[in-house]
Amino acid sequence: MCGKFTMMATWAEVHSFSQPLIARPSNAPEVAATPMRWAPVMHLDEAGERTMTQMRWGFTAERNGRLYPDHIHARDDKLLTSRLWRPHFEARRGVLIVNSFNEGQEVPTFRPDRVTPTGRTKTVQWTIRPKDGSRLAIAVIFRIRTMEDVTTSEFVMCTTKANKGISRFVVADPDQRMPAVLKEEDMALWLGEVPASPEDIRAVLQTYEDDGAWDMQPESARRGPPPRMNTGPEQGDLF
Repeated sequence: MCGKFTMMATWAEVHSFSQPLIARPSNAPEVAATPMRWAPVMHLDEAGERTMTQMRWGFTAERNGRLYPDHIHARDDKLLTSRLWRPHFEARRGVLIVNSFNEGQEVPTFRPDRVTPTGRTKTVQWTIRPKDGSRLAIAVIFRIRTMEDVTTSEFVMCTTKANKGISRFVVADPDQRMPAVLKEEDMALWLGEVPASPEDIRAVLQTYEDDGAWDMQPESARRGPPPRMNTGPEQGDLF
């Protein structure tokens, strides 16, 4: 399941929330987010207007005085039935605007003779990104957590069944999943700008078939420098 995604290093080039998926010319580097790191999430503010807030990836739990990611994904078919997910799904939904996301392929490993299997596997990361340079909208739900007078926003990524392209290389995973990619026309309903029942909102989370529009290749084949990691919410008000 997705364990990393990339996004723009700055939102300065985005002039309007109404067209967040259109790629505009920019020399800004990409930044990568992994669980427990930070990413800007689009959501509605108290006035019902679109805004961006830096949130940490993962609903955390405290163990031995340290925070760990207790959950990083939420299945689309559990959003209405889970006592954990439903309150957040009904009250706090958002969107990640990403340039790419990763999926892992489990491949067998071999002894030094390169013939004898070890019986173990290793994970090969595949990077998925639109061929035309556009961006993807991934559905998330989030919560507000206060610990020791510090308030933090945390999100989990919603997931659906993997599409045909991704299913080709996640064959070793019995529960083949992918991020819940939203169609642009469904973003307003997901965010809550359009009145709808919980069932109708959940229904927009469908397996996104890219029909060949996405480039999918192992991360080792990626050219250029790797994106830097987004280590904290140092970026303030984005608009």
